[in-house]
Amino acid sequence: MLESLREALRRTFAGAPAPAYVLIRPEHARRCPECSSSYAAMDRYCPRCKTVTPEWRFG
Repeated sequence: MLESLREALRRTFAGAPAPAYVLIRPEHARRCPECSSSYAAMDRYCPRCKTVTPEWRFG
């Protein structure tokens, strides 16, 4: 159990790279599916309607 906690902390604070299946959209394609507002690459929620962005929607 302690080892799994260490591993989780290491991944959290070491900045492990994103898995290959995570799609980072180009700037022109980052539009909220609900309100069509643009959002930044690291935004978890749309700044306008507060909907979860597609990159974060499925965890």
